[in-house]
Amino acid sequence: MLSIIVVCTGNTCRSPMAEALLRDKAVKAGLADTIRVSSAGVAASTSFPASRGAYTVMSAKGLDLKSHRSRQLTKETIISADLILTMTAGHKKAILSFMPEAQGKVFTLPEYAGEAGDVADPYGGDTAIYQYCAEQIGALVDKVWEKIAVLAGKNA
Repeated sequence: MLSIIVVCTGNTCRSPMAEALLRDKAVKAGLADTIRVSSAGVAASTSFPASRGAYTVMSAKGLDLKSHRSRQLTKETIISADLILTMTAGHKKAILSFMPEAQGKVFTLPEYAGEAGDVADPYGGDTAIYQYCAEQIGALVDKVWEKIAVLAGKNA
């Protein structure tokens, strides 16, 4: 099974949206039993729900974040992951500073998609900001999906 962890700061906005979008891709591709997707934050408090904005925009896409609860990224989580996708270069740097041996499996989502830049944090923004963020993440997920499906085949 391919284990993917999506990482942002607090694990209430970007990473839960990316997790939901990746899970949806896996289900639609018939790979839900082959790909396990979770999310965490580099500075997350435990057990907070997804932000209202993230919940609203994912609900509009038919994806449910109702059961999401934030969690802190841990050494064990990093070790157990096959692929770690972060929202920013800062998140990637924090992970590699904490655990340099994770080099080679930690990428920013844009980097993994062959693009530059970061996915900006919508926290505190209005629904339009969250919608823009979700669209950006969705476009990046679409771009990385083929690579993930290939990885899943190798790990099946």
